[in-house]
Amino acid sequence: MSLIPRSLLPVAVCLLTLGGAGGVAAATAEWKDTKGGTFRGEPVEALGPLAVFRTGGTTSKFLPMRALSPEDCVRFYTATAGRPPRAERWSEARGEATRELVGRLVRTDNRQAGPVDLSALPEPELLIALFVGPRTQGSWQVFDNLAPFVARVQRVFPGRVATVVVSSRTANGETRTLPVGRAWYVVDPKKQLDLKVLTRFGAGEEVVMILMTRDGVPLFGTAASSVVDVMKFVDGASDLLWHLNPANPRNAQDRAHYLRAVRPVQFAAGRSESVLLTEPFRVEALRQRGVERVDATIDVAADGSVAQVTLLPTSILPSPLVAPIGEALRRSGFFLPAIENGTAVAGRYDYALKIPAIDAQLAADGAWVKGEARMDVPLSSWLVLKPVHVPEQVFSTVDRVGEDGTVMLKAVTAGSSNTVSTASQMNAFNTDWFTEAGAASVRPLAGDKQEIDGTKLVWKKVTPDRGLVDFLGNAGKLDFCIGYAWTEFEVPEDTDGWLGIGSDDGLKVWLNGELVNDKWQRRTSRLDDDVVPLRLRKGKNQFLIKIQNAMGLWSFTCRLRVRGK
Repeated sequence: MSLIPRSLLPVAVCLLTLGGAGGVAAATAEWKDTKGGTFRGEPVEALGPLAVFRTGGTTSKFLPMRALSPEDCVRFYTATAGRPPRAERWSEARGEATRELVGRLVRTDNRQAGPVDLSALPEPELLIALFVGPRTQGSWQVFDNLAPFVARVQRVFPGRVATVVVSSRTANGETRTLPVGRAWYVVDPKKQLDLKVLTRFGAGEEVVMILMTRDGVPLFGTAASSVVDVMKFVDGASDLLWHLNPANPRNAQDRAHYLRAVRPVQFAAGRSESVLLTEPFRVEALRQRGVERVDATIDVAADGSVAQVTLLPTSILPSPLVAPIGEALRRSGFFLPAIENGTAVAGRYDYALKIPAIDAQLAADGAWVKGEARMDVPLSSWLVLKPVHVPEQVFSTVDRVGEDGTVMLKAVTAGSSNTVSTASQMNAFNTDWFTEAGAASVRPLAGDKQEIDGTKLVWKKVTPDRGLVDFLGNAGKLDFCIGYAWTEFEVPEDTDGWLGIGSDDGLKVWLNGELVNDKWQRRTSRLDDDVVPLRLRKGKNQFLIKIQNAMGLWSFTCRLRVRGK
């Protein structure tokens, strides 16, 4: 068994072509790429460790900063120096794409459209733009599976990334229906003709998803007609968002290369104090050691080395850690010197780090989209036990999902004369034949028989379809029943892991006999709907999953990842 790394952003030149002609702006010039070749492009912005160029109306090219010579870094900075910074309010946006959305967005929630107050939101740094053509079929499935990713990104990168939908009118003049239960920002179809930037990216027979800058320069995109396409977009966009994040220590060298070249020009007349390139500590590690706050004054020499660290009395940490933390700051190597009148000089940096309260779900979401969960562990087969019929026809269904991800439930009744209480349905969900022995006692082999409530069932081997395990198969209809799935996998060492899982409907997950996820609700199997943090042990591990179906589809979809190195 081997672990499969997630695709990393290549260090080479990245080129995205989404079709469309579009003229190149007049400010284009010739630049060298990482292989020594040349291209013509308009410098747009320094985005994290990347130099972003517009090469056409719907095309772009971006280079790691280290691919530019110091002279080209200065040339790039000079060309983009007049670009206005992000506005505090989206209503005052300065980006080419974000500005033209002001006054043209409506919010759709459960098929109801309402106004969007952009004065209450910051101008986003990046946009996820979704284009739905007039004949796009099955777009509800694309949106339904994309929704957990959109909500997760908004939690992990608050204010940085916004999602907008450009949805064509149907034949009767209505906007295309989006899935209920989630709120979306949609461009008002009546005002789409006024758009200059976003209308360059037209949708055809499939939904088109593009991660772009606030100026409408595409960074990553794909057409999507299936869950597999959504998965590719989610993973590619996640990798790119983490690569662009200033908190990512892997981009420090590129940022340092660029800033060393341009800061003497930027502050040729004036002074800039020392710069910290990236956070030197892992917050989780400090929290585990009882650190609550670190405040320090750091003297940085003209060569960028740390001359002295003075921890301040406002720091809150165990006394045995005072010296190690001070030494870690001194040896961090993440500082650039102060600049005065174009020359590097000694300076000072005021360091302040407050350890936030534990938010386990936010930490799991962050790991999933910020690069910690980097290695895929294949779950190539499952043993499935089904169906355990439940004589209950009352179940919980999702009424709506708030902006903060809170799920609001409501009851739905099938209308049968055999209807019993919701409590009975919950009891079936919480009762298992192995209750006394524990979930860890479940170690089936294909063909093993199991009797549950007088029904004899057989464990059958199932090969997932890109992570999807379908309990219905060819059964057609199996309402109000329970099924189990079991698998075993192996990891080379003790490690943190994360399970991205969606279910239709109620879900329980046991890892090595321990219950790690418990959600009794009605929903569809959506990509990475839940991200469950795990601690995996060296060698063999087992998952046991229980799915309770109300009506209709009956399945789960999952993928497992561990911490990358």
